[in-house]
Amino acid sequence: MKKFLSVPAAITVLAAGTLVSCSTESQESSQSPTASETPADSATYQEYVALGDSYSAMGSRTAETTGPAECFRSADNYPSLVAQHEGVKNFVDATCSSAVTADIFSTRAGSEGPIEAQLESLTKDTDLVTISIGGNDIGFPDIARCFQEARAAGEESDCASRFNRDEMTNSVNEMLFSVYNSVQQRSPEAHIMVTGYMPLITDEGQCEDAAFISEDDRGWAVGLTNEINGRIKGVSSEMQIPFIIPENAEEHTVCTPPEQRWTDLTGAETGAYPMHPTARGQAAMAEAITAEL
Repeated sequence: MKKFLSVPAAITVLAAGTLVSCSTESQESSQSPTASETPADSATYQEYVALGDSYSAMGSRTAETTGPAECFRSADNYPSLVAQHEGVKNFVDATCSSAVTADIFSTRAGSEGPIEAQLESLTKDTDLVTISIGGNDIGFPDIARCFQEARAAGEESDCASRFNRDEMTNSVNEMLFSVYNSVQQRSPEAHIMVTGYMPLITDEGQCEDAAFISEDDRGWAVGLTNEINGRIKGVSSEMQIPFIIPENAEEHTVCTPPEQRWTDLTGAETGAYPMHPTARGQAAMAEAITAEL
């Protein structure tokens, strides 16, 4: 087993991000107005509700947070930036770190008391909804923990052999359909958008900050990354719901200079939470969403 210089373990995984990128299918463009710009003919939304996991909840570590402590709803997450759009009047952030699809429907335990089911934030008057969900259902936290353990031990990772990809993904389509359908039923007039998972690293060669991830694991994670985004896009497309991910996200991974990263591995150089989007990444997602508005 190859050895690397020992590096302290990153912060315990709250809800893991997507691990690898490669060439992707055509994606929604990120060449769009900033969240505060509104084209003259854009729609006005009276009630925007954001649902989802840590990829939508967590921005920079220095940003103020709201809601239950374990949700890490950052003031610079993409829902908060979308809410600054001139066409959005009222905003509810129901996102929560480590959320799975069950948390959309059910109350979960929190350190300060119960955390309400995310679906409860929707009303018949809700007319804009964004959703980021599915990654934790297929085991992102366990995968990220495996990579972090290898990094902490100064060893090359050997994670692909620990997981059965078919078992991980086999029921995700039904879970996603259930979430999207329930949102449509609860808020029938809502413009719904679902977001994908921006990649953490690229499979196009090695980079210093991800040197501990083995070649086999990179290839395996490429497939898993493509699969979860493909399943989200497939289910949402069948339901005529737009799938959003910033264009060229694979060019803004941990393998790029810190000022260009949309995701990061440790967050040491960007202020991001480990294995999550940076503030720039959250802004890129917000721009891709407002372009759809």
